[in-house]
Amino acid sequence: MSHYDPIDASARARMERLTPWRRRLVFFLRAVAFFLLLEGIYHWAMICGVGDGRETRFESLPMAAQGVVIWSAIIDPIAGVGLWLGAGWAVVLWLLATASQVVVGAWAPDGMSRLLVFTLFEVALVIAYAVLSIRAARESDQD
Repeated sequence: MSHYDPIDASARARMERLTPWRRRLVFFLRAVAFFLLLEGIYHWAMICGVGDGRETRFESLPMAAQGVVIWSAIIDPIAGVGLWLGAGWAVVLWLLATASQVVVGAWAPDGMSRLLVFTLFEVALVIAYAVLSIRAARESDQD
């Protein structure tokens, strides 16, 4: 016996109306959202000292690195939830968070080595987002 869910039905119908590149873009943004939520959990774990050794404590990081960790712990989960829900502002928030990580990493590299992997991965995600967005826009223009 199947139950009819109007929310699920409308979401499925909306996804079926999307062009293939737009559908890929939606799935990509959902994957980025999942990554941002995990990154937010990682940053909160850093702040709370979960799993840290004595030499890698949050308190021992330089002030700029602490600021990036706190900023990311707040902004990444918010952007992640927004991306998952498909909110337009979430992409802007995600790009702002990534840009701030890059700027602080270049400006004050001391203590940022732990965050360098996240920053490089997020820059790669931004490039992939740009490529997918361009492909989706071109596909829409051809219709």
